Amino acid sequence: MKPNAHDELINGSLLHQSVTERLDTAEANPVALDNELLELIFDLYDDDRDFPYQKIRKFSIGEILTYLQATHRYYLTKKLPEIEQSLLHIFSRYGKTHELLAELCFFFNDYKNDLIEHVKMEEREFFPYIKRLVKAVQGDMPKEEIAELLATASIAQFTDHHDSIEDELKEVSIIIKRYSEYETTPLPYRVFLNQVELFELELRKHAIIEDHVLVPMAEELEKKLRGQ
Repeated sequence: MKPNAHDELINGSLLHQSVTERLDTAEANPVALDNELLELIFDLYDDDRDFPYQKIRKFSIGEILTYLQATHRYYLTKKLPEIEQSLLHIFSRYGKTHELLAELCFFFNDYKNDLIEHVKMEEREFFPYIKRLVKAVQGDMPKEEIAELLATASIAQFTDHHDSIEDELKEVSIIIKRYSEYETTPLPYRVFLNQVELFELELRKHAIIEDHVLVPMAEELEKKLRGQ
């Protein structure tokens, strides 16, 4: 039986490459994370059903942000360019003679722009807000500044507009599979589809860490500052 994308993702070598490569290639300096935290992330990638999120929440919010920001850089500088390169390869081979190509190019270009904007928003607004919460809880911020911080932003505001960017990517898979119902899918399209499905799963794991680890930890900081 041919393994599906999830089976391939959780394969030992690919799993370690997926998680550690982003840390090794982060900017000029590799990112160092606690080994126990890395093992928990590996476990989460392996199976997120009934995952004990409290085990990850015992680590500092700074460590969680470090991992998530390294992941953002990894997606923008490696994963997206790799997928785009595959699409360019398909275009150079099939040109405009393949009816699926124009739809894929149009959709993926829009998706790439949405993902980039999503990441930039988090890096520009969401993560800095959390870092300011940490600074406030540590007593490194005047009371007046804390009051202004809590009055002008909140975790709820960010989560209300936290789009499921991975759901959009699934549309690429649907487009290819819809076409596959009518004729045999050429190999380059299957390679591209595999990349897309793996990246979709990657994004889902990333979103789980944000939604079930980072957000609850940040909400606890807000509660402390609000005296709740």
